[in-house]
Amino acid sequence: MRPSDLMKVLAILGISTEISVSYAQNVTFTIDTQAERKAISPLIYGFNAYADGSGRAGWDAHGGRANLESLNLTSRRMGGNNMTSYNWENGVSNSGADWCHSSNAGVSYSSGAGNPSQTAGLAYYAPGAAIKAFHDQSIALNTFSLLQLPAAGKLPKDIVNMNPPGNCNGWPLWQDAPGASNTDVNRWLTIVNNKPASAGALSLTPSLNDNVVYIDEELNFIIKKYGKSSAAKGLKGYELDNEPDLWHLWPSQFGNGTHERLYPQLSTVADVVQKNLDLATTIKRVDPSAKTFGPAVSGYLGLFSLWSVWDGAQARQPADWGQYNVEPYISKNTGDRYRYNGMTFANVYLDKMRQASTAAGKRLLDAFSFHYYPQASYDQATRVQASRSLWDAQYVEPTWITQAGYGFTDGRGIALLPKLQKSVADFYPGTKLAVTEYDFGGRDDVTGAVAQADALGAFGKQGVYLANYFGDVEGYIGAAFKLFRNYDGNKSVFPEVSVKAVSTNNGNGTVYAAVSATDPNTLHIIAINRLATPITASVQIKNPVLFNYVQAWGVDASGPQVTARNVQATITQNNFSTSLPGYSVMHYVLKP
Repeated sequence: MRPSDLMKVLAILGISTEISVSYAQNVTFTIDTQAERKAISPLIYGFNAYADGSGRAGWDAHGGRANLESLNLTSRRMGGNNMTSYNWENGVSNSGADWCHSSNAGVSYSSGAGNPSQTAGLAYYAPGAAIKAFHDQSIALNTFSLLQLPAAGKLPKDIVNMNPPGNCNGWPLWQDAPGASNTDVNRWLTIVNNKPASAGALSLTPSLNDNVVYIDEELNFIIKKYGKSSAAKGLKGYELDNEPDLWHLWPSQFGNGTHERLYPQLSTVADVVQKNLDLATTIKRVDPSAKTFGPAVSGYLGLFSLWSVWDGAQARQPADWGQYNVEPYISKNTGDRYRYNGMTFANVYLDKMRQASTAAGKRLLDAFSFHYYPQASYDQATRVQASRSLWDAQYVEPTWITQAGYGFTDGRGIALLPKLQKSVADFYPGTKLAVTEYDFGGRDDVTGAVAQADALGAFGKQGVYLANYFGDVEGYIGAAFKLFRNYDGNKSVFPEVSVKAVSTNNGNGTVYAAVSATDPNTLHIIAINRLATPITASVQIKNPVLFNYVQAWGVDASGPQVTARNVQATITQNNFSTSLPGYSVMHYVLKP
């Protein structure tokens, strides 16, 4: 989910959107290739397959196949609000509050499965057509596939209007019927995770008239087509639905949530956790080696208390929140209410998953997934700093989350990834972190490259397992990815072992560094200038051998192309000085 109108939110909360940034125009980057060495997960360089909303489908999304191949990305997710309601049996999905609560062919069409049949009754598409289109493209791109499965409870049965108007205003809700209930229950199907023996064997051509959709039958379809996740072409991971904090919540100025029709009751912590556990158990039964990801909450408020709604006094919470907003989930009995910066639901979820896994004798959750859309990334000045909330405790973003006295961080930096890593260590050790949706904006602005590159660097340094950008992987966003995955046009990449890299002023610029296990004497540096004006960076490197040769590639305000740069610098005892253009990202490669 994207923030609807962040400037409006800030205005409502009385928070100024004017940000004064005053820094010295220089910075020192210190790098030690033998310190803080840790593996960078290759899956952080990923994207959501169909997220641009432009109507482009299949290979035409994200600038087409040639652009996607040039980006050399590593993971793809098929997920989002519409996937909560994707009926694999006939390809229908429901848009929820995003578009009139209409049932349509949105997921199937955008995946590249083509137009729905208008003459085959309820069989608008062949079973699993959208999944097949998605995963076939992943195989062609050599990427990890993460597929979202439904858990909320209901799926649409049919499409009311094959050619709906482009505007909801004045039109009925196409999944609704006249009457007091305002919802036609006969056109919703029930999700059942495990098909009972009384219903017959798992089928590749399931009945469209039994009013039930079986999840293990969907998994069986995938396995019969591609093999289990351990197979070369197997689908590797499954996400336990999407943004349950927005399924149905207390009415606010932003609505009742995304899916109040298919999930008519207000959500509770217990129900969301149980639905995730039930689905995870089915996945692990059918395909034990498949990776499970959950709960995919929409952002900080979901991590805080499940519901993504706030009225200024924290008065609206799930009905059962009082049972969970207790120790050890608040502070691990330390008395430090900022130990996790208030992200209590994250702790509850991790602990319940751990308890259930212990009882089951196997891990039910492999990765704790969440989404991140910054509350302050609406102009150049805020966007270039926004990604620091992922990792930098010294950065206090100008939003309601950090506002003193509001009960969240109270003037402290969010430091989202380190805080969640602490949650994992305290409540379910060994669980990985996954950011399955995020976007800092700026596709057509150089500050988009700055924010995106910083996020990618932080994901690697902070030990994130998988990350999927949500939006068009084009323009300056594409450039940021290329600086990590194809900086020279030959698909050369930022390597897999992160090393210590420190900046004297992260408000000016940030640095990331890495080496390869197969080429330990080559050092790669990503240097980021967050300021509109050039800065001078003094680079000081501690390394067993001396570097004598440096190349550079970069992107700046001159255009969204990654280009080779002349480095007018002399390396002396592994120290050199370089100028970074205003709003720029540079990739340096140093060799002996």
